Amino acid sequence: MQPPISHYKDEDPGQTQAILNQELEKEVSELKHQKKTTEQGKEEESTSTPELKVLPVKKSEAKATNASNIVNAFRQKMANVATPIDLPSAGITVEFKEISTHEQKELSKVALQSNSRADIMYCAMISLINELAVDKKFDIRDYTEFERIQVILNLQQMNKMNPEIKYTCSQCGKENSYRLDTMKLLRNFTKTYKPDNEFIIETGGGRKFNVVAGWPSCRLVEEFFKHYFKRYDNQSKPMKESMDNMSQIEYMLMFMKSISVVDGSDPSDVLTANLEDLTYGERCQIVDSLPQNIMFDEDTGVISQIIKSYIEPINKVFKYADCPFCGAEQEGQVANLSDFMGG
Repeated sequence: MQPPISHYKDEDPGQTQAILNQELEKEVSELKHQKKTTEQGKEEESTSTPELKVLPVKKSEAKATNASNIVNAFRQKMANVATPIDLPSAGITVEFKEISTHEQKELSKVALQSNSRADIMYCAMISLINELAVDKKFDIRDYTEFERIQVILNLQQMNKMNPEIKYTCSQCGKENSYRLDTMKLLRNFTKTYKPDNEFIIETGGGRKFNVVAGWPSCRLVEEFFKHYFKRYDNQSKPMKESMDNMSQIEYMLMFMKSISVVDGSDPSDVLTANLEDLTYGERCQIVDSLPQNIMFDEDTGVISQIIKSYIEPINKVFKYADCPFCGAEQEGQVANLSDFMGG
């Protein structure tokens, strides 16, 4: 920029012009330098690879409709409803959810498709009990058959399930039915509880058998059913009918918890088998090696002792109504999925 002329009025005009030319050249040189620097910067910027920034992508979520909100709210509400069930024999109280309509439908499918297969129905009932337990660490397999039946009856009572039980009279062959009174069953069944019971069977030669009997664990019974029906599936119809009868005996043998053999000539010579610690196959081998009279004597045998102590009391609880056609008394079975569903 040119300075005011008044600044140079007393000076030499030639000298003034020279000064102006120098300053003008200086300004032009500075402008050229700035332009060159700017162009070099743009060139470097165009040749260099720009750094890419990864920006988080926010997923778009479909908004739930009013209908789906209502469905989820209902499902959550129903899932939070629980009822405590006391199991005095085990010394615990467990909370259980009510049976949903969906679970009821699934049970109906199992009952229909299983064709009264005891193993399938038993496993289905075990799964149902564990599914309904609020505490997911709870496993009914860790408890006995007594607790399992008690839970089933409580669930029936909770869900107001008093199904019609159909049966065939063993005397006249007529088809009958009766209405299950779960409250009465639950009350009477609870009274039948009996802890482990030890009894002694003596034989000739002074030899003694000490047998401890008690309610078997559900895990043991489940294992029994699975092994038993592996053999059952591959048999002919006559053999299956025979095995159906034998299954009741094998079920009762699971009430054997331990057996000790005491030699009469030497009381210190004792051999004990804790059957609960053995596999299914090992249990069968131990039982099969015992004398027939020890197992099946009508008065003192192991089977008769188990029937008197455990089976008869619960059969009386689950007794069918007397046949309306011939008056014969009908005995029921331990509550299973068929009874639970009214089969």
